Amino acid sequence: MTQPQLGIFYGVGVGPGDPELLTLKAVRVLHQCHAIYVPTSRLSRQTYVADIAASHAAANCAIVPVTFSLADHAATRQQHWQGTALEIAGRLQAGQDVALVTLGDALLYSTYIYLLRALYAVFPQAQVETVPGISAVSAVAALTCCPLGEGEQPLTIIPAANDLEQLRGLITAGSGVAIMKIGRRLAQLIELLDQCAALERSVFVARAGLPEQRVELDLNQLRDAPADTGNLAVILVSPRCEER
Repeated sequence: MTQPQLGIFYGVGVGPGDPELLTLKAVRVLHQCHAIYVPTSRLSRQTYVADIAASHAAANCAIVPVTFSLADHAATRQQHWQGTALEIAGRLQAGQDVALVTLGDALLYSTYIYLLRALYAVFPQAQVETVPGISAVSAVAALTCCPLGEGEQPLTIIPAANDLEQLRGLITAGSGVAIMKIGRRLAQLIELLDQCAALERSVFVARAGLPEQRVELDLNQLRDAPADTGNLAVILVSPRCEER
């Protein structure tokens, strides 16, 4: 009996949330897949990711929600993904094309990275293609007309980690900085930027491209913001932002 040809596993970045920011390749891949996996978490209200996937899926495509781990430890996250990886491996062996959709770019602070490692661990011969997406950093730069890089100026993309002294060093050195994964650290970041005299060269965007998008060119307006204002947000710090 002839074995079916292996399916392909796709990691598809769908951009920051605006459905018009999908690439043509992402649309094509989603339409051809037999199953599309949509990451969710117990803290997530990101139903628009599933909506984007469903709007471009074929009629017989399975939309599969998969809960991702919020654990801090990398090994714990990797173990969490193993069950999903085994399930996807079975689909690939049956000849199905499978996608995991993710916000922004698939290889920039994405859950796809953890699943890809888990898939290779349980099914090393998996055929994988990654479809890049427009990152939140690029979307925020476009919304605020704030250049990400100019001349020989470096750019550092950094998650808002608990160690804010590393971030302080980058800002003080004058590098361009994109701060992601802000979450509930927004108030701390505002204070840090103020201490570094960097508020005036910083911009803030939350939920870029979504109906509830918030753009702030004056970060003083965020000092008394609710604790969840930093969710799905990016701060860009640049010594060479255009006049605003």
